[in-house]
Formats: sequence, structure tokens, C-alpha cells
Amino acid sequence: MINTNAVKSKPGLSIVKCLRTSLIVVLILSLAGCISSTKVYQTDKTITYKGTLYNMSNVQKIDSKIMGKLPNGDDKNMKGMDKKAVQSLLKEESPIMVTTALKMDDQELVYERRSVKKYSEFSKMVKNFESAGNKVSKFMAHKKQTQLKL
Repeated sequence: MINTNAVKSKPGLSIVKCLRTSLIVVLILSLAGCISSTKVYQTDKTITYKGTLYNMSNVQKIDSKIMGKLPNGDDKNMKGMDKKAVQSLLKEESPIMVTTALKMDDQELVYERRSVKKYSEFSKMVKNFESAGNKVSKFMAHKKQTQLKL
């Protein structure tokens, strides 16, 4: 005669096995999700400057512009000019209305516009503009940062 009590399992034991198996499956799935997941940041990047909001999300190209308007009305590209060239220009044509701006595809952010009579004024203006350009570069490279106030 066969002992049937030895073959039958206890009812509480099957529930524990089922819970244990479910827990293992959930852990495996969650670990697989952690290992294979990649973080994608899709947030709008904006720059705020003097009360104006510039959307940077779809900007492909950022360029800088330093232009001088001479007293006779002519425009002069002053980007990359060395000290001697600026001093000689200021000696011939003074004062010069200098505009520093960031060009972002079809938008233009005028950073500063003022009349310059001395090279020291021009140099300080360009230094401030370059600092702002560096801030914009770092901002665009940072994936999580969404807003920059210049």
C-alpha cells in the first residue's frame, strides 16, 4: 500500500513557492530594465536675457558677431581685430557704435550696444561678450540644464 500523505504537498507551501517565483521574476525584469535603459533628455532649452526668452531647442548653429557703426554710417566687422587695428580705427573714426551679438540660426541676441571712444572700452566689451559666449557653450553642452539667464 502506498502512503498518500507523503505524496500530497501542504497547501501553505505552494503559495510560498508561487510568491518566491513571482518575486524572482520581478527582480530579474527590473534588473534587466536597469541594465538596458538609456536616459533621453528631451526638454526645451531656453536663454533669458534682458526680459527676452530665446528658444535654443532646435538651434543648429551659434555664431558671434562684433560690428561697429562708423560716424559716416558705414558698418565695419570688428570680429577678430587686434589692438592696433582697433586703435587706428578709433583714431580715424571716433566714436564708434559697437554691437556684440550672438547669432542663433535665424535669431539674433544683441548682447550689448554702446558708443566706444577708447580701446579699453572696446576690450572690456569684448571680454564680457566672450564670457557670455562661454556660458552659452557650457549650457548647450549640459544635457540636464534647461534654462540660462545671462
